[in-house]
Amino acid sequence: MTERHQLERMTWSEVDEALSRGVTAVLLPFGSIEQHGHHMPLDTDCFIARELSIRAAEHAEAEGVTLLVAPTVNVTLSWYHMQYPGSMRLTTETFLQVFRDVCDSLFHHGFETVVIVNGHGGNVPALTVAINHYYETTGRRMPLTNWLDLGSDVIAELDTPTIHAEEAETSLALALGQRVDMTRATRDAFNRSDAVRDAGLPWSSLGRYDAFHRGPSVTVPMDMLREISPSGVIGDATRASAETGERILDAVVPRLVRVACDLAARATGAVEA
Repeated sequence: MTERHQLERMTWSEVDEALSRGVTAVLLPFGSIEQHGHHMPLDTDCFIARELSIRAAEHAEAEGVTLLVAPTVNVTLSWYHMQYPGSMRLTTETFLQVFRDVCDSLFHHGFETVVIVNGHGGNVPALTVAINHYYETTGRRMPLTNWLDLGSDVIAELDTPTIHAEEAETSLALALGQRVDMTRATRDAFNRSDAVRDAGLPWSSLGRYDAFHRGPSVTVPMDMLREISPSGVIGDATRASAETGERILDAVVPRLVRVACDLAARATGAVEA
């Protein structure tokens, strides 16, 4: 039944009918095709972004709000995973052009509000540039949502590094029904700072450690992950559980719906600026 929310599973006339009835917003998922350790498939970021979007559309429908889910942008910015077989990537220049072309297509058909739903941390810097440049050149504002940010209060309770294919991401994947083999989950590069230094790579003592690094910090470039993690995990995937994932899911989905409704209301002038 979830197909009724997915743009690519609709006929053009069904899309036309949805537009005539009124669509609150389109959720545009961004994922990646990259390694996620020995325990999760390459499409994990795509799966998470798409499934969160579908869950949000279902949640919104129960509240009388119509959200559609655009096709997931799958191959994105994963150059630092390319040492692991199967990982794929776009150049940053191509990625930014793909972003613009996809958004142009949605707005061309009359969708007024587009919300970016990102499942891959490596996309964040470029997506931040992309949404700002799009606003600069078109006057259209699009919010960038990341599940790590929307669920940050729950994730912070884990007291574990939040970087890649670790406890938080693996838990959310379990809760969403992704294929996860916990017998192959690993703990690797748990302390990223030490792992980078042990690999003989440049590192600052103020280097930003993970998604929730606290205190003074500097931003350093991404690491070629195979140089610091044999498995590809950065953190501890062995601590993951579906129960933890459900708590993250319960926090993220309604907040994603709220973002879409807030932006749509402002786009239509339903609330004061």
